[in-house]
Amino acid sequence: MRSFIAISLPTNDLLVRVLTENKLPGKSIEGKNLHLTLKFLGDIRDVEGIRTRLKGIDLRSFRVTLKGLGAFPNAQNGRVLFVKAFPEDVLKELAEMVNLRTREIPMDHPFTPHITLLRVRDRKDFSDVISRYRDTIFLEHEVTSFSFFESILRPTGSIYNEIQRYQLM
Repeated sequence: MRSFIAISLPTNDLLVRVLTENKLPGKSIEGKNLHLTLKFLGDIRDVEGIRTRLKGIDLRSFRVTLKGLGAFPNAQNGRVLFVKAFPEDVLKELAEMVNLRTREIPMDHPFTPHITLLRVRDRKDFSDVISRYRDTIFLEHEVTSFSFFESILRPTGSIYNEIQRYQLM
């Protein structure tokens, strides 16, 4: 089963407008699928083991702020446009707790708190759009849980099924 651990976020019309008003090409995330990935697990077999190990995470709920845009690998030569997520220290702490409980699955890249908005096949210069939204706060949201998701790839877009939700204190 293809899966990941993430924080679900509410649909955000402002983020959808960023993509449509700027006529950005590529494959964008659907508003209903907005999430902050804590760890991508890939194809796994031990679903029950993962479910059980994640229950031990003990962290207080916190407020997440989505502010400004960025691009991977960089603004001038981007393949992924994303929204920055704060507070970085708390998000990194939660991601590290998830990683410790799923350590048999290597991380595919270092954790950077972000929400992917758009992926492009050919690299693009995102400098203008990143500059335009540098100080824009897209969302402030109280994070009270994170979830273990199944990801099903379809030609029309990914389908995410929540397997288990974990409450924060």
